Amino acid sequence: MPRAERRHYRRFRLWLPARIQGGSADSQLAIGHDMSEIGALLVTSEALSVGDRVRVFVTIPPDSIDEICIEARVVRCEPNPQDPQGLWPVAVAVEFVRPVRELDRLLRDHIDVVESMSEAHEE
Repeated sequence: MPRAERRHYRRFRLWLPARIQGGSADSQLAIGHDMSEIGALLVTSEALSVGDRVRVFVTIPPDSIDEICIEARVVRCEPNPQDPQGLWPVAVAVEFVRPVRELDRLLRDHIDVVESMSEAHEE
């Protein structure tokens, strides 16, 4: 029997600059790959432990030059099969302590800008 989809929030697959603070490292750079208002999948250089409490700082261009700080808990940490020997060898899944309601709008706006830039480039 197929496993039922448990996600009830829109997920955005994109690349966003991020930073993780807490856990085994003071602060490390990351790239946000898959985000929703309740969690994210990030790739980074160092592993974290499941259960670690961290802060995720995300910058959502083009409007934001400030980082959004989100309290989170690490729910999964595994090798990143897409970059095992590169700059981002670790994939870290985090669950936000509280849903970040404005994240959905910000991510939607970001995708709209990226798509309009892509369409303008194609013309």
